[in-house]
Amino acid sequence: MFTFPLDPQALLRERTRQLTRLGVPAALVARATTEIDDMWGTRPSSWVPVWSRYAEHAEQQGKLLSASLCWGAARFPALATPERRAAQERQLECYLKAARHFPVRFERLVLDVPHGTGTTPVPLHLFRRRGDGSSAPRGVLLVSGGVDTWKMDLHRLLVSSALATGLLVAAVDMPGTGESALALTPDSDVVLGALVELLRERHGRPVGFFGLSFGGHWAAKLALLGRVDAAVDVGGPTGIAERSPAELMGMPYGMAGIVGNALGLGELPDDATFADLFGRFSLRRQGLLEATGGAPLLAANGSEDQYIPRADVAGLAGRAETTVWIVRGATHCAPERFAPLLVAAWAWLSARLVPGRGARLAEEALLLPLRPLLVAPGPLTG
Repeated sequence: MFTFPLDPQALLRERTRQLTRLGVPAALVARATTEIDDMWGTRPSSWVPVWSRYAEHAEQQGKLLSASLCWGAARFPALATPERRAAQERQLECYLKAARHFPVRFERLVLDVPHGTGTTPVPLHLFRRRGDGSSAPRGVLLVSGGVDTWKMDLHRLLVSSALATGLLVAAVDMPGTGESALALTPDSDVVLGALVELLRERHGRPVGFFGLSFGGHWAAKLALLGRVDAAVDVGGPTGIAERSPAELMGMPYGMAGIVGNALGLGELPDDATFADLFGRFSLRRQGLLEATGGAPLLAANGSEDQYIPRADVAGLAGRAETTVWIVRGATHCAPERFAPLLVAAWAWLSARLVPGRGARLAEEALLLPLRPLLVAPGPLTG
């Protein structure tokens, strides 16, 4: 793990919309913007101490979920310092204490998932509608965030997904992030696919995958490999677009350093090394874009993504059983239009995991608010 150049003020400005949508009070984000002047240190005005004060104050007021979200902000964007690792532990403590007040049934489960010649422990957070406990779930939806936004941060998404769809929602940290014991590698789909199989065996129902940002990469790959019954990729890098080493290393707001930490590196690599490591994740180079069969895939993103070229999503449009949604004027993962995108994605998933006439009609109806916001995939160079 390593630290890397990152302007906290620029990061806060760029992530304000994300933090508030995750549930961090807007007033606290605004305060952080005025109080934080250092990303990695331990001074009172450094990132972790400021967010830790907010979290401790929320704990003292009994606002445990808010405290958990603030501890999640404190450990952001990578576990590159001891203080951030301690903040993640506090986040988990507060989250589990808050769980009794969740509007859904919650369970924390650690599964031993096959990996290599043995197994690896994979903590899961399960969410399900109250009152559904005596019957088998309609289906299972495995959800993963990206390289810097992990399962406990996605609480609102997980709860709303369980309530809206009636599916058993299982949240996981992808390899290289959160509580995962593994580093991020190009074949991390092996452990995620094995987890899908365990969930399918345990519940006897179809399993879908919903991935945000880098989690969307695994959604696309698992669908192309046919290891899930359906998948949604929101803003996932696929490697369809060719990018130079300078472009990759120059991704804004410290993204190269964040990915480098997920990869388990000990220092920020040079341009050529990072491009080589990142290029190994390319689904095009792995020959998966020409593969036939697989599972239904929905790939979506904003037209103005600051991290992922449009072609990484648009280039999937020619594949059979693939739906592509490009949201006009939106940035990475389309946070500006996330509500209509999410509702339409829920309906799309339900129609494939729990098919029927009602599901098809709901899919058509719930796409209507999103449809005017979509643009054609466009040229594959952008």
